[in-house]
Amino acid sequence: MSDFELALLFSEYLNTANFIFSNFMALVFAMLTASFFLAHRMERWVAALFLVLYTIGAVLTGSGVLFAFSDFAALGVHIHETASQSADLAWLGPAGPGGAGMGAMPVMISILLAVSYIGSLGFFFVVRAKRIDRPETAGPAP
Repeated sequence: MSDFELALLFSEYLNTANFIFSNFMALVFAMLTASFFLAHRMERWVAALFLVLYTIGAVLTGSGVLFAFSDFAALGVHIHETASQSADLAWLGPAGPGGAGMGAMPVMISILLAVSYIGSLGFFFVVRAKRIDRPETAGPAP
């Protein structure tokens, strides 16, 4: 594979990984929004169903993020290891001295995904507990 093809492939992997990550973040944001507005109104069985469906979506989308960024990192490590053979890729980030650190990316992404998921679940339960006793208001009094 030529240096140009490696650089193009690296860029495409990054675009794909970012696209999948944006889908995961949209799912987390939807969870936070739904939690803020609806968690305190849900009955237990509806809340349980909501959390099960969210978990399924988060695991599937999160797996896609992890796999895409793992492939991206592996390609970066490959470029770093083979860049010394040619100076044509010297401008590309992984070809430089920091390229070897790309191997740690899957661990960082795993931590980010886990913290996002646990944080969104925590937000759901905090909002549910804090707003459960508040009466519904129809609006401002005349």
